Amino acid sequence: MVDIKLLFQKCFDEHRNTLTEYESKLVLQEIGIPVTKQELVDANEPAVLAAAKKIGYPVVAKLTVEDISHKSDVGAVKLNLKNEDDVKNALKELLAIKTSSTAPKVSIQEMAPAPIVEVIIGMTTDPQFGPALMFGIGGILVELMKDVSFRIAPVSRFDCEEMIREIKGFPLLDGFRGKKKANIQKLVDVLMAISKFVLDFPEVDQMDLNPVFTYENGVLAVDARIILKAHA
Repeated sequence: MVDIKLLFQKCFDEHRNTLTEYESKLVLQEIGIPVTKQELVDANEPAVLAAAKKIGYPVVAKLTVEDISHKSDVGAVKLNLKNEDDVKNALKELLAIKTSSTAPKVSIQEMAPAPIVEVIIGMTTDPQFGPALMFGIGGILVELMKDVSFRIAPVSRFDCEEMIREIKGFPLLDGFRGKKKANIQKLVDVLMAISKFVLDFPEVDQMDLNPVFTYENGVLAVDARIILKAHA
């Protein structure tokens, strides 16, 4: 359980507007959106190994510092670590990355099963209309494909289904070439939860859930970022 108001206030007190991935996922969990299991620990070997044992192998290790936004671009994400030796080697590589942080943290997360498709679910604030939800094909392809749809909050389940079905990549979610079908209703649940959340918390400026892994029986937010409006 996390008190969202208190978490936002902590960010403002620390003179930052962007929640860490770990904090963002705590918020998502609180509003009912499934996320990968995670443990945030100091970047030392005993703490990281204990977290990996608790989560259960295989795991992912991510360096958590404020001055890195695209972690995979700088090697700050280590995937599919299957044992203690893998984790030790990954930690050495993470600590070799140059950052401005004097006390870096490491997020140890479960290694999510391969999805049917990766999607992006987000929210941005339109100066005229307010919070707008976004849906599209996710992962590293999002900037290349620009295949996204938008709706102004609040939305209905019908609105959300329309958003999902109108992107060009929808066939990938719908059993393309004999592949399994993604659970569309679980994606609708996520969009509905975000719609309610951003109306309940007007201090939220942007949200970026990318990627969200889709499966036959559900969805899983693998990475997330929440940005708050500038605080006076």
